[in-house]
Amino acid sequence: MLLCCSLADELGGSNAELSVIARAEYLYGDPLGNSSLYTLLEGSISDNLSYTLINHWLSPTPGALYANSLRVDDVTWLDVAALTYSTGNLELSLGKEDLVWGTYEMSEYDWDVHIPMVSSIWYNLPFYQWGVRGSWMPLEGLALDFRASSSPYSGRPFEGGLMTFGARVRYEQEDAFGAMLSYNEIGTGDGTRTGVISAGVEAYLGDTRLVADFNNKAGDNNFVLMDGFTSSLMVTMPFAEEQFALVGRAAYERISMGNLEDMSGALGLHWYPIDWLRVHAVGGYRLGDIAPGLLVNVGVTCNLHFDL
Repeated sequence: MLLCCSLADELGGSNAELSVIARAEYLYGDPLGNSSLYTLLEGSISDNLSYTLINHWLSPTPGALYANSLRVDDVTWLDVAALTYSTGNLELSLGKEDLVWGTYEMSEYDWDVHIPMVSSIWYNLPFYQWGVRGSWMPLEGLALDFRASSSPYSGRPFEGGLMTFGARVRYEQEDAFGAMLSYNEIGTGDGTRTGVISAGVEAYLGDTRLVADFNNKAGDNNFVLMDGFTSSLMVTMPFAEEQFALVGRAAYERISMGNLEDMSGALGLHWYPIDWLRVHAVGGYRLGDIAPGLLVNVGVTCNLHFDL
C-alpha cells in the first residue's frame, strides 16, 4: 500500500481514496462467523494510469490467509492488486483481480455479501487470479471484456501451464437496468478444461433492485466446479429514507453427479444508523441434499473512507 502511495506521489499526485472495512458477526453456531478486516485503496497515477489494491488482513482463520500467500487456489491476504491503463474507450489492466464473470453476485465486494445468501460458486471458486484484462466500450453503457489469467485449479500462478480465458459482454443503464453474459474456459489439469457460462440481469423498480443470476456449473469444496447449475433471484428494498433495507433471496441449485438438489430461501434486514455503519440480521433455510438446515447471520460492518 505504501509503495503505491509513494509511486503516485512521485508521479504527480494521485487523488487516492482509502477505505477500511471491519466486519464482526455471528454465523450459525460460529461466534466469529465471517468476521474480517479489509482495506481498499484506489487512485490515479496519471491521467491514464490508475491502480486498485484490496487486502484481506484478518479472517476467522488468519493463518490460512498468509500461509497461502503465493497460491491461487485459496483465499489469501491479497485479493486485488491491479494497474489499469485507460485511453478513450479502451482499458488494459494487469495484475491480480476478479475473473470476468457474468453474475452480479460475483461483482459485489466480499464484505457486502452474506454467507446465507450466496451460491456454491461464490463459496468455492477462488475468484481472484493473476492475469491481464482488455476492455472495449464501443457504446455508452456497453462493454466487452477479455481476460487471460491463472487458473483456480493451479497451486501457484500458472503452475503446470494452467490458465483461464474469459470473455464477457455487459450493459448498464445506471439505477435502471443491467445485463451481463460471460464464458470462461478454465484449465483443470491433465490437459483438461471446463467451460462455464454465467449470466445476470438487474432491474430497478423505483428504489427496489431485482437481480437474477445463473451459472451452468455448481461449486464444490473438493472439485471446485461440477456439472450442474445455480440459479437465484434477489430483491433489495430500501425504506425509511434508505436508513433500512429489506433483502430477500431464493435459489435453486443442482449437481448432476448423484442428482443432488438444493433449494434455499433467505430474508435479511440492513440498518444504517450512520453512513459508515451497517447492522445486519439474516436468516435462511436450505432444503434438499446439499447441507440442509437453518442459517442465521447477525453482525455489523464498519466502512470508513479517507481521502489521501
